Amino acid sequence: MQFIQAKNYTAVPAGRSVELVVIHTMEAAEKPGTALAVARWFSGPTAPKASAHYCIDNVDVVQSVREKDVAWAAPGANRNAVHLEHAGFAGQSTQNWADAYSLAMLQKSAGLCADICHRHGIPVVRLTPADLLAKKRGICGHIDVTKAFKKSTHVDPGKNFPWDAYLELVRAALADLQRDDDEAPTKPIV
Repeated sequence: MQFIQAKNYTAVPAGRSVELVVIHTMEAAEKPGTALAVARWFSGPTAPKASAHYCIDNVDVVQSVREKDVAWAAPGANRNAVHLEHAGFAGQSTQNWADAYSLAMLQKSAGLCADICHRHGIPVVRLTPADLLAKKRGICGHIDVTKAFKKSTHVDPGKNFPWDAYLELVRAALADLQRDDDEAPTKPIV
C-alpha cells in the first residue's frame, strides 16, 4: 500500500484510541487512479483543510494519515475514528453502487475495514447518530457524524450506499482474519 502524507492532520505521538470507522465518498469520479489523485490532493499545496486515513478506488488503497494520528475528516468524530474515503459521490443511485467498479471498490474497502476492526476491537455494526452520542463503537457514515454533532453539512456516503451488503462483506473478511488467528501455531512461552 502506498503512503502519501496528507498536509493537514493532527500528529499524536503516543497514539490514540480508535473506536469508529467512518465511511466517506470523495465526491470524485469512479475511475482507476482516483484514490491516488485524492491522496496527492490531500498532500499538495492546494490541500483542503481536510484529510482521511485511507483513499480507496477499485484498484488502489492509498494511506494519507497514519492510524495513530488524527485525520481531519468528520468534525465530532476525528479524534476516535479511522476515515475511509471512497471514489464516487454521495448522490449515487442504488444502480451506481452495484456496478462492477463499485463492487470491486467495496470489496477492497471491506477487507481494509475488517482489518481495522480486528486490530482495534471495533464491532461490525452500523451506528446511528444516537449511538455516536452514546459513545458506542462501530461503523458509520459521515452523514451520521453530521447529524450527531452538527459540525459539518456532509451527507456522504449518501442515502443509497449499500450498508447491508457492505457490512456483510466486512463480516466475511473479519471471519477470515479470525480464522487465520485461530489457525496460527501457538508460540511457546520462553
